[in-house]
Amino acid sequence: MTQRRVTLILASATGLLGLAHLALSMAIYPNWTVDALWFVGTGFAIVIGAAANLITANPVNRAGQYAKLLINLMMTGFFAAAWIVLPGPQVILGGLLFAGLALCVVRAKFAPIS
Repeated sequence: MTQRRVTLILASATGLLGLAHLALSMAIYPNWTVDALWFVGTGFAIVIGAAANLITANPVNRAGQYAKLLINLMMTGFFAAAWIVLPGPQVILGGLLFAGLALCVVRAKFAPIS
């Protein structure tokens, strides 16, 4: 399996996790509250992180690869921090997905752009 394909699979799974997060927002928070706003915002952050990986599956420049690595490392860190207050399988899954995406960027070794 190619590095690009692994990235696309991980990014797609991450996007689905984010969409599930957004879809569950209404069920978990029927009223618009600060907690609901944070929950929706987190769902959007996951979706945007996944989209950044999908959009840059074929990197255009080295700066884009660094930005993608930064996004993936930050999201991995946020999921690790979330584990402290919300230890659950969805948190482990999100952290592993973003850690895997970060590893894909590193494994690509910031290959020369052709």
